Amino acid sequence: INVSLEIGQVSETVEVQANAALVETRSVGVSQVMENARILELPLNGRNVNDLITLSGGAVQTGVTGSKSFAGSPQVAVAGALQFGTGYQLDGAIHNSVFDGFSLPMPFPDALQEFKVETSGLSAQTSKGAAVGAVTKAGTNEFHGSLFEFARNDLFNARSYFAPTKNTLKRHQMGGTIGGPIVQNKLFFFGGYQRTTLRQDPANVQRWVPTAAMLAGDFSAFRSPACNANQTLAPLPAPFVNNRIDPALYSKAALNIASRLPKTSDPCGLVTFGPRTNENAIQVVGKVDYQWSASHSLFGRYLVNTSAIPHALDFDPNNALLTNFEGYDNMVQSYAFGDTYLISSSTVNAFRLTVNRMATNRLGAKYFGPTDVGINAFSYLPKFLNMTVSGGPGFVLGGGTRTDSTTRGTSYHMSDDISVIKGAHQLAFGGNLAQGRSNTNSNSQSPGGYTFNGRSTTSGMADFLLGRLTTLSQGGPSELYQKEWFAGLYLSDSWKATPNLTVNMGIRWEPYLPTTDAKKAVFNFDYERFKQGVKTSVFKNAPAGFYYPGDPGFPSDSGVESQWTNFSPRLGLAWAPGGDGRTSIRASYALSYEYYPLRFREDVTAASPWGKRNQLSSPGGGLDNPWRDTPGGSPFPFVLNADTDFAPAGVFLTTRYDINNPSASLWNLSVQREVVKDLLVSASYIGTQTAHIWTTRLINPVIFFPGNAVNGVCTSQGYTFNTAGTCSTAANLEARRKLTLERPADGRLIGALDEFDDGGTQSYNGMLVTVQRRAANGLTVSTNYTWSHCVSDQYETDGPAPGAGYQNPDNRDFDRGNCDSDRRHILNFTAVAETPEFAGNTMRRVASGWRLSGIYRTASGAPLTILTGDDRALSGIGSQRAAQVLASPYGDTSTGPLTNFLSRDAFALPALGTLGNMGPRNVRGVRTWNFDMSLSRIFEITEGQRLEFRAEGYNVTNSFRPVNPNLSLNNSLFGQIRDAQDSRVMQFALKYVF
Repeated sequence: INVSLEIGQVSETVEVQANAALVETRSVGVSQVMENARILELPLNGRNVNDLITLSGGAVQTGVTGSKSFAGSPQVAVAGALQFGTGYQLDGAIHNSVFDGFSLPMPFPDALQEFKVETSGLSAQTSKGAAVGAVTKAGTNEFHGSLFEFARNDLFNARSYFAPTKNTLKRHQMGGTIGGPIVQNKLFFFGGYQRTTLRQDPANVQRWVPTAAMLAGDFSAFRSPACNANQTLAPLPAPFVNNRIDPALYSKAALNIASRLPKTSDPCGLVTFGPRTNENAIQVVGKVDYQWSASHSLFGRYLVNTSAIPHALDFDPNNALLTNFEGYDNMVQSYAFGDTYLISSSTVNAFRLTVNRMATNRLGAKYFGPTDVGINAFSYLPKFLNMTVSGGPGFVLGGGTRTDSTTRGTSYHMSDDISVIKGAHQLAFGGNLAQGRSNTNSNSQSPGGYTFNGRSTTSGMADFLLGRLTTLSQGGPSELYQKEWFAGLYLSDSWKATPNLTVNMGIRWEPYLPTTDAKKAVFNFDYERFKQGVKTSVFKNAPAGFYYPGDPGFPSDSGVESQWTNFSPRLGLAWAPGGDGRTSIRASYALSYEYYPLRFREDVTAASPWGKRNQLSSPGGGLDNPWRDTPGGSPFPFVLNADTDFAPAGVFLTTRYDINNPSASLWNLSVQREVVKDLLVSASYIGTQTAHIWTTRLINPVIFFPGNAVNGVCTSQGYTFNTAGTCSTAANLEARRKLTLERPADGRLIGALDEFDDGGTQSYNGMLVTVQRRAANGLTVSTNYTWSHCVSDQYETDGPAPGAGYQNPDNRDFDRGNCDSDRRHILNFTAVAETPEFAGNTMRRVASGWRLSGIYRTASGAPLTILTGDDRALSGIGSQRAAQVLASPYGDTSTGPLTNFLSRDAFALPALGTLGNMGPRNVRGVRTWNFDMSLSRIFEITEGQRLEFRAEGYNVTNSFRPVNPNLSLNNSLFGQIRDAQDSRVMQFALKYVF
């Protein structure tokens, strides 16, 4: 397998132990688990494409994001690019998911012929700012194949750090490949099959539930230092005395829920458990190649992946805490056809046609719903409850992304590329046309989200038992049926200007054709129309300022104008000074345009009238009757038509007509030198500047009125507000919104109203130094070090939720900070040592040919944001940040980082009505590191047959590797670390190759 790096449009292929034995890796940059790779001949321990790239010295990594793709694997951000800014190709055909922009599953490594990565300075043929390409194996005139199995068993593994017992892990991955001739010299086939089964029953999840003492009204133990990181908490506020509450005040619904939670004898209410996993995944790949003539070849390829994971609650129906997990039943299929025709000795044409289909079924739990426990509220999922209790030790039931949902995505792609050699020039031109469709039916909002964060009593658990809701957010089922066209044309010239200088020039035209919605669930909002009271003619009860498809001037079914002038210049230089072939200098610049995936505008369709999403803050009816004070009661269920009512305080996300799609400028400079024989040193600088990132700006902010009312009137910022007592409270938040104060009749129907703003930017600068010593005397060593920094405005790559815009609606820079993916320092060291060929027969059979491999990798911690955990600004905007009051945010970690990684004394809650002084993502988290080893040998059976054995150890020293701590300042567990990376895991593999 080769890993290719292209800098300055001049490709350099780096061989990475192509004939090595077995190696485990997860997904070459994608979501498919691929555990038997032969890349680097090193244990890659379930990592992703950027680990492959950095380990081979091929690119700069800035970390892993948290978003999930098809099989739930994290997606990476390459060299400061946007999370969805990497283009994937398989067999020369597009291999991205139209739904989330990530890669579809790649073939498992035994089915791969080659793999390459391009970062920065891509040729005009490539659309994205980074590219990953792979080619499936093909059959030949001889039959070849393999059989393999990888096995893990808890008998050989260490117990997870926080788990009371060992994980009952049983994991098997088995399969094989075969390829050969159907008709000699004419028609060939290749096929591969891989099956992965995983059975495990971990016990490493910690939650806290009401104890018998709390149910009896006694919170003294729960509020003691022993249960709160050794800190002394203030007692529950008046009217409660000595941390005691009269159980007669408890919510009946809360007591019903508490009775259905697991029981514990722990005085703090701690419950330790884990979701049982029973996963079956299958991948089948097939390819047929036809050599029509000496100058004309065709191929067809089919790839299918299935993954089935039953819900954990199916195995333990009595543990309602398992409802915070989900199951899956997924399938991805990819069809590709290729035609390569050598028109002449200097001209070749390559045509590709592909269809990709994705079917994702997320399986939510079936347990109890609101009416089952006495909550007077409608839910579209009658046996599902979405509840979060925080603000101290707490628990979670369900979750918006844990509900039943289906996504069906299909993409059609056609491309044609022509390459012509004319003297010192290699000209290339062509184009592509694609259409993506995605149909999603989701219930993330339809059961309602009940949240308790301690706003009322300073304890989320006490708020829960008293039924004092912090927020209730609910909407109808989400139906997102979207379609988008993609088109591009390019022209490039690779010019051999002199024997040691190559210049690559090109330009790409790629218009932006915005997404259209089959249900026409799009809209715009105009503040001037709102002030003038201008209303839509489409929905009779819509407030002023909104207009929809069918209104005069509305742009088609997208709500966004097309952009036809997106031209992307590309320039690259490769120079070999001295003429001895030992030094190379490369430089390049490229401009690329990025396109948001179809899921990004999901929250647009969740607004009224389609999803009727709205939010209650501290409702007077509490948990038992949250809609009691809402005129007309609960707006659910509802019927969508022209007469549909718009619920009070509706939640909206709108898009401007003239919004731009993001663009990224990428540049690099690299110097490579063979210092001595077999020792290569390189240094590279890579820069990226991304503009027009979509962020969200709140255009209906909440006005803060300080102090108390004077004669029943509050005044602030030119607005007046009639109330009694305290002017600004959580309960009157919606009444203090700007549009409500200006036009009450219309404004009361508008709650959080956000607008996509394309003014976000992101910059990345990185230095990569690589030292590689080729195999000599049985030892191969490679190391690379990355020093980089990524800074960006705050944005959501999954699609922002309304009400999560700028903390300060008038100042985007207040939310600018380190990128989520920023890892300031990354060091990788890999080595492979092979025993020599001994002279004696016995020693040669026993000791020759053994390979000992190792990887050590360390990286700076992820950037963390310290949160208040509550709406201190009384603005309705989530994720508000704390105030830092000490220079160092860290606690005393000399005795270990578990209980005091972050110092609570270093932070404070901002005063009510204000924002904290901290920026986002400006505290560095726990440093990460991995040390993995493997021992392998190849046993030759005959000239054409061999047996490969491998033993691998991940975290072989069984070291404690903590993850990041709790970050909510209103949580008594703030600063504590309650989770860790895997303890030592062993894997054994056997493979037969013929």
